[in-house]
Amino acid sequence: MYNCKFGLNEHKPHLENKHSHDCSHSHHKHDHDNHTHEHHHEHDHGHSHDHRGTDKKLLKIALIITFITMLAEFIAGFISNSLALVSDAIHMFTHSFALLISLIAIIIASKKAPLSKTFGFYRAEVLAAFINGITIVLSIVWILYEAIHRFLNPGVIDIKIAMIVAIIGLVVNIITGVILMQGDKHNVNLKSAFVHMLSDALSSVAIIIGYIIIYFTSWYFIDIILAIIVAIVIGKWALDILKSSTNTLMESSPIDIQEVQQFIEKNENVIELHDIHIWEITQDMYNMTAHVKIDKKSLDKYEEILHEINHDLKEKYKIVHTTFQFEWE
Repeated sequence: MYNCKFGLNEHKPHLENKHSHDCSHSHHKHDHDNHTHEHHHEHDHGHSHDHRGTDKKLLKIALIITFITMLAEFIAGFISNSLALVSDAIHMFTHSFALLISLIAIIIASKKAPLSKTFGFYRAEVLAAFINGITIVLSIVWILYEAIHRFLNPGVIDIKIAMIVAIIGLVVNIITGVILMQGDKHNVNLKSAFVHMLSDALSSVAIIIGYIIIYFTSWYFIDIILAIIVAIVIGKWALDILKSSTNTLMESSPIDIQEVQQFIEKNENVIELHDIHIWEITQDMYNMTAHVKIDKKSLDKYEEILHEINHDLKEKYKIVHTTFQFEWE
């Protein structure tokens, strides 16, 4: 049997590429007590590739640039006696940590997993995003604390040195952001690293504006206002990341189950779809199990029904791995 773009026994994320041509040249099906699971052998002609290789390279570049800038801000902060610059360096350290976690996660996810890890190490990416989200929240708390501290204890700083390094830090954050945007924009793990970069950039902007205002007015309370604005903006992004990664770790369905049920039940050969479970291993890697009730008269073509269901699920919902148990009446 020759089936193109078929097969829901895949242990890798769904890749959308109009130039890819995956064909199943041999199809094997096992039926154990009406519990049907499809197996396919596919040939990829090289036009489709996983984003992870590109993401890993971009993260390495971003990590090196960020780490060097962090060291520069630490040194300049102590020389200029700028607590704000030192705080920005510490914030950039959390950014470096986020990039490192993201890089490690992608490396782990690409490793060949032992038999006990039946879905590989892909979930490591989601775990890393969750950790990144927590570090972002902690950095928000630190920003608020530091803003209050600077308001209550203003100090004399070398504005020129601090301003120059703060501007350099902002430029580096922009460059890092542009680098990360070249990767997979929908990857929750890369997104979390991008949010860290955004928080650094906003922090740098706030510090630069604060330096300018303080230089001309000595209004130190401006710092705390800017810090609160930065914390609110970053906090929204952090909550989105934590919500997304937590839902995945809790095996919540990334798709509306009722919508999937109604979609499959539109098939004229399907009487009912029930006992449905849908979960996400990592981005674009959805799994599904369910019981499919068909008419007893349709038993002779249940393979065709299975093929139709699987094809529709992969094309519409990116579900790459299914296990169905057939029932009839």
